[in-house]
Amino acid sequence: MKTISIQVNERLPEAVVASTRLQEYCDEQGIAWTTSASAGDMPQPDLIVTLGGDGTVLRAVHAARSFTAPFLSIKFGRLGFLSGAPSDRLIEAVSAALSGAAPLEYHTLLEARVFSGTAEIARCRAVNELVLRSATTHMLTTMLAINGHAFNEVSGDGLIIATATGSTAYALSAGGPVLAPSFEGAEVVPLAPHTLTNRAIVTAPDDLLRIELPDPTRADAVLLFDGEHLELTDPVTAVEIRIAPEKLCLVKLDAHNAYRVVAREFFGLDAERETP
Repeated sequence: MKTISIQVNERLPEAVVASTRLQEYCDEQGIAWTTSASAGDMPQPDLIVTLGGDGTVLRAVHAARSFTAPFLSIKFGRLGFLSGAPSDRLIEAVSAALSGAAPLEYHTLLEARVFSGTAEIARCRAVNELVLRSATTHMLTTMLAINGHAFNEVSGDGLIIATATGSTAYALSAGGPVLAPSFEGAEVVPLAPHTLTNRAIVTAPDDLLRIELPDPTRADAVLLFDGEHLELTDPVTAVEIRIAPEKLCLVKLDAHNAYRVVAREFFGLDAERETP
């Protein structure tokens, strides 16, 4: 028997209605289903369906116990970069995903190890980005090393380390480039740097990034992953970041051009418009 996990944004009435419709469909088809509130000790689902926007997908990813099941995002929210199907094709998309007929996209994830002195105090993963920034209004000085070699010292609000998926999120608003979704490396974007010479850089898929805070008097940094604060009890002195070995699998009912999505979401251009 196939099993799906249904994650819904309860603040969107139309998504809640769609969740009920999906549950009824599953009952009719003999498909087992769970929700975030009832998952408990249920086995790993064959498919995770999110009803909402990109934020709903991110919450579902962080709640997942593994990344073996694909995620199908049905768009009800404002942004839909991770969307796999529109709301009016919900049942069609779920059926195609469970039968293996729907196309899949694989997205890189970031993983980070957080240090306080020599002790590792936390680990986390991110779909879009990891952000190291000051907990106050003063500047934060960070030293970036790549593969053990010092690369740059930046004073400003902090640093954003983003995947290709996250290049259209916080990193974009900070002046970073849009990366092709198939790119498997990361980008490092200074956050409000106090200089005219700092620019975003793009790293290779196997690069190890280490960010250190060289000034102990200004080391009151916070770490965010996909917009969520990482709860820490000790001060952060360094963070090591690399591309995670696992990838996020997204169901895409209609394989589409990622640049069309950017054009639609940011510039309001017709997604079907062709150029000569």
